Amino acid sequence: MTKFHEYTGCIHGHSIYSDGSGTFPEIIDHAKEAQLDFLLMSDHMTLKGKENGYGGWYDSLYLHVGYEIQDPDDQHHYLAFGIEKVLPKNLEHQEYIKEVEKQNALGIAAHPFEERDVKSSLPGFPPISWTTLEYPEIKVIEVWNMMSHWMEETTLKNRYWNATHPRSFAKSPKKNLTQWWDGANMTRKVTGVGSVDVHAIKIKVFGIFPKAIFHYKVMFKSIRTYLLTDKPLSKDNKDIENDKIILDTIRQGRSYIANIKRGDASGFRFWVEKDGQKVQMGDEIIANNATIHVKLPLPAFCKVIRNGKVCHLEKKTTEFKLDVTHGIYRIEAKRKCRGWIYSNHIKIKDKILLCVE
Repeated sequence: MTKFHEYTGCIHGHSIYSDGSGTFPEIIDHAKEAQLDFLLMSDHMTLKGKENGYGGWYDSLYLHVGYEIQDPDDQHHYLAFGIEKVLPKNLEHQEYIKEVEKQNALGIAAHPFEERDVKSSLPGFPPISWTTLEYPEIKVIEVWNMMSHWMEETTLKNRYWNATHPRSFAKSPKKNLTQWWDGANMTRKVTGVGSVDVHAIKIKVFGIFPKAIFHYKVMFKSIRTYLLTDKPLSKDNKDIENDKIILDTIRQGRSYIANIKRGDASGFRFWVEKDGQKVQMGDEIIANNATIHVKLPLPAFCKVIRNGKVCHLEKKTTEFKLDVTHGIYRIEAKRKCRGWIYSNHIKIKDKILLCVE
């Protein structure tokens, strides 16, 4: 099996520069305490964190600062990383996704398909979604956003439990989102990340006790994205080189999403082999048939998804292989009946037809 440099980190965080409650030094301390290898911060409509010099190394933590763009109606939120300047604030989403692409920055569609049950959801928190993701410039999406998931799962009845147990409620990514993701990859490549969308917003529980919902030190131990890089992140590199390693790996899709409340996912591997050739997550291979290989760090219930449908199940396994035909494949693993690991896709193209259907 190919050797990689594996890094675990969190994507999508907010500080006092927008609507978060923590300063950058406080957030960095919490990230180090959670033993993150990397952190991608994204305050709303500002690059103050970058302008004030917070990017770079903090002991074993590497910090990259981008920002979160929104349209004048506060919809179509788009994370931009590797961008140097804040774009004009009056741009519509069709314009800023093209501009991010033009600048060769990494754009990530934030909390797509977010919705609320009007009758039971918390008042004052309307959904922030996308009318459509059908733009060629959208090449990366948030498959599992912790804050969005919390808002969708929290009702007037369970709000106190969910407020005091911010990791226990997490179930899995939305089905309609993973279905769209699978369908999109039938015709074009769209990679996925997990994100925390952490603000550490402070509220009063029972109207008396102050409580930070989605506190940094808690949420950094929830939904993470694991990167498998060819080159190591290094203090000997310039920051621009480390940025490129992280952002290019996310673009490529050589990564997976994990809810570490269900266990440390380090060491998960998913690859395809055919006649000595190996391809990893985010890659493709031309073959009429091939063999999927899966390794899990802990026993888990595992699904193999082909073209958006379950094609194989494994119960409480740590390793298996499966002979398959052409198609788009990814892996889902569950522990304790909750979602744990979600891989990016591998595409197997038919030798003759050069398609995956």
